[in-house]
Amino acid sequence: MVNIETKSKNKPTGKSVLLFSGGMDSLIMNYLLSPDVLLVLPHGQKYERRELEAIKRLVKKGFIDEKKLIYDNRFNFSSFERDDAIIPNRNLYFIGAATDYGEEIYLGSVYGDRSLDKSKEFFTKCEDMFNYLFQSQHWCDERKFTISAPFKDYTKTELVKEFLSKGGDDEMLKISYSCYEQLALPCGQCKPCFRKWVSLENNYIDTGNYFLYKPQDVKWLNDLLPKIKKGEYRGREDKEILEALKK
Repeated sequence: MVNIETKSKNKPTGKSVLLFSGGMDSLIMNYLLSPDVLLVLPHGQKYERRELEAIKRLVKKGFIDEKKLIYDNRFNFSSFERDDAIIPNRNLYFIGAATDYGEEIYLGSVYGDRSLDKSKEFFTKCEDMFNYLFQSQHWCDERKFTISAPFKDYTKTELVKEFLSKGGDDEMLKISYSCYEQLALPCGQCKPCFRKWVSLENNYIDTGNYFLYKPQDVKWLNDLLPKIKKGEYRGREDKEILEALKK
């Protein structure tokens, strides 16, 4: 593990970099893609401590290679975090940081993620921008970047299915942390918890005592059910929600 402030010499590295959080999506992508660098960017988000604890447990269990981890502490976005836990355009900053460590940059975005800084169009625009900025000039050698979310067309359910089909251990998924609260157990009530529950439930992974409260009983779900049944909430993901709820 490397704990580092940015010290880039801006020379081509030939390395692949995964923006890594300790959440389920980036954990699975590490397993499937085996990047050279797992870049962790602590930035002051309220539930960040639990994610960092999850990374330590994953290392201890041997699920991730500690030698690949780099902790870069350049950001503190705590004062910009909205009440819904969104930090606007966070991935733009994160991709910029990732260019200090490699040229092939992966993000853990999947189908159903709706923020524009998780869209294919955004990744293409970033790739064009950084390839423009890193042309050969007085302060750097030319560097060519690819920026992508390789499993962007997968729902979370499909991503978990792919992970399991490649021999992934479901214990790894339960150690990962994807909750907006700061509790020892995932709350089961926030939308990241609900989406994670859907993907685990649909892949027959027991979540009996995993969540603090049952995700299927979350109060906000009743208001969304009419849209979900029409496929107007998260598109293909809506069918999977109904499957998990057995509706």
